[in-house]
Amino acid sequence: MRSDRIADIRTVVLGHWAFVEVFTENGFQGLGEATYFPHASAVPPIVDDLRRAYLGHSPFAPDFLYQRVLKKHCMRDAASSAAASAIDQALWDIKGKALDVPVWELLGGRVRDRVRAILLIDEPDSDLVLTSAVQAVGEGFTALKIKPFLPGWSRKAGARLLRDVVDLVRAVREAIGWDVDLGVELHRNLTPDQAIQFGDAVRELNLYFVEDAIQTFSTASNIHVADSMRTPTAAGERCTNLWEFRDLSDSHGLAILRPDVGLAGGFTQLRKIAAVAESRHQRIVPHNCMSPVSTACHVHLAAATPNWDVQGYVREDRAPWCDVVERLNELRDGFLVIPEEPGHGMKLKAEAVKNAAYAVFGGEAGQVAAMAMDGGVRQW
Repeated sequence: MRSDRIADIRTVVLGHWAFVEVFTENGFQGLGEATYFPHASAVPPIVDDLRRAYLGHSPFAPDFLYQRVLKKHCMRDAASSAAASAIDQALWDIKGKALDVPVWELLGGRVRDRVRAILLIDEPDSDLVLTSAVQAVGEGFTALKIKPFLPGWSRKAGARLLRDVVDLVRAVREAIGWDVDLGVELHRNLTPDQAIQFGDAVRELNLYFVEDAIQTFSTASNIHVADSMRTPTAAGERCTNLWEFRDLSDSHGLAILRPDVGLAGGFTQLRKIAAVAESRHQRIVPHNCMSPVSTACHVHLAAATPNWDVQGYVREDRAPWCDVVERLNELRDGFLVIPEEPGHGMKLKAEAVKNAAYAVFGGEAGQVAAMAMDGGVRQW
C-alpha cells in the first residue's frame, strides 16, 4: 500500500466550482476543491503545471508534497494556493481510503460528537432576512449569520447606511431572542473608523462576531480594528497561508480566525493555523461558501480540532449543491453529522462531470464592485 504512487491529477470545473481529482497507480482516487470562485477557470492550468511535482510520488506524504510546491516559488497568489489546497485535500482523501478510516481519524480523532452549523442568511430585503432567521431557529439552528448590507447600500450617506445596518441587526436579534448566537458579515464594506462606530452601536446585542468589517489588504488596519472594537471580530477568509494567519493572530483583540480549506493549504495547513489560534485562545470559524466537498472537509477538521467553533453552512438541498455530489452533508437539528466513511466521503456525480461547464461567478455583474452615489467605486 505504501508503495503506491500518484499516477494522474485532473481538474473539473462545474459552474464556478473547481475540483481536483488525484489518481494513484493502485486505483485509489481522491477529491479536493479549490476556493477560487471569482475565476475558477484559472485553476486547471495551474494544476496542470503543478502535477509534474506530484506524479510518481507517494500520496501518503501530503505535508512533504505541499512544502515542495510552496517553497519552490514562494508564490502568495490565491489561484496557486487554491490549486495546491485542493490537491492536498485529495491526498488526505486517498490516505483515508487506503487505511480505511475517515480523515478526522488521521487528524487525531474526535474531540466532539457533532459539529454545530451557523447558517448563512443571505436575502435581498429586511423582511426576508427576518422571516428566514425565524424559520431557521424553528428548524433547530442555534447560530445564524446575516448579511445586513442590502441592495442599494452603496449609494446611501454614511450616517443613513450605519443606522439602517444597525437597525436590521437589532431587529434580527429581537426576532430570534437570546438563545441563538448571531454573527454579522459586513463584507469589507466599511472603513476602520466606521467599523469601530458599528461595533459600539451593536455592543448591547452581544453579537457572536463581526466578520470582515474592512478590506483585507492591510493586516495592520485589520489588527487596529480588532484591537479597537469591543465587539468580537473575525477575519482571514482571504488569507492564503500560515504566516498571514500568524500575523493576524498577533492581535489579541481578534476573536476568530477564518481559514478556508480550499485556499489556505488544505488539511495540512489548516491544522497548523488552528494550532496558532489555539495558542492564543482564538476560535476557528472557517470560510465556507463553496460546494458540499469543502463543507465535508471542514467537518472532518472540526471533528478533530478543539478550538474549531461553529461551521459555516449554506443550505445544500437545492441546485447547484445537490447536483454535483453523490451525497450531501447530513444535517440534524442545526448540527452537521461527523461522517464515518473512509476518506472525507465525497464523490462527484458522474453525470455532473460528463456535462462539466464553466460559468462566471454571479454573472458579469458579480465581477465588479458596487458604485457610490458619486459614480465612484465603493468598498466592495
